[in-house]
Amino acid sequence: MTKGDENDHQHLTEKYMGEITDFLMTAQKNPDTVSREEDLIKQQEVYSKISTYYDQGTRDIYGYKGHVLTGQHVARLYPKNKDIRILDFSVGTGLVGEELTKHGFQNIYGIDINKEFLTAAQKKDCYKGLYLMNPKDIDSFDFIFDNTFDAIVSSGTFYLTKSHPGTEYFEKMCNIVKPGGKILIVTAEVYCEGNWIKWDEIERLEKLGKLKAHPAIPEDVYKTNHKGKVFVYDVLL
Repeated sequence: MTKGDENDHQHLTEKYMGEITDFLMTAQKNPDTVSREEDLIKQQEVYSKISTYYDQGTRDIYGYKGHVLTGQHVARLYPKNKDIRILDFSVGTGLVGEELTKHGFQNIYGIDINKEFLTAAQKKDCYKGLYLMNPKDIDSFDFIFDNTFDAIVSSGTFYLTKSHPGTEYFEKMCNIVKPGGKILIVTAEVYCEGNWIKWDEIERLEKLGKLKAHPAIPEDVYKTNHKGKVFVYDVLL
């Protein structure tokens, strides 16, 4: 890559990361001004443009550490068994897969709603399988059989806006995780304040005996100027 190409790449990275920041800030501050469907369309327009620049932008501009935290916490939960079958939910460009591989995990699969992100993740050669889901259909990953995975992990996507994944996905996730397995969500502390998050869904699933929620684990650095939270759930049924 020539110096001119590097400058162009840096310019586009900054431009598209700026668009993501603008989208997130607008969606978080004004959640009731547009429907979830309209919000989702805008979200995917922005993400599709950034797929080539996402890794550099999140790490160099955002100072993002969520993928690193995910790898560390999964390694803490499974210090010896590296053969567990893991689903990376909202896989993005595959940053989590890279970190899990560094910790010795090999049985990694991913799912996302964005084709461009999945293409980028595939190039990292960390995943045994990658799946495209329909964001408009909560059951669009019914093709994954129940009790398929030992753990589901997700970083950098839950609770960001009302068009991002939220607690409405948890019952299905419980179904495809084996009893005794784990669900691990890594996100920014500030993202957990959205009024669109239905925390009572977790309480409902606990009452049904499907999962057990552990106290959230605080992290000092999720990304630049943002603390993080790590949520761990035991899947019981």
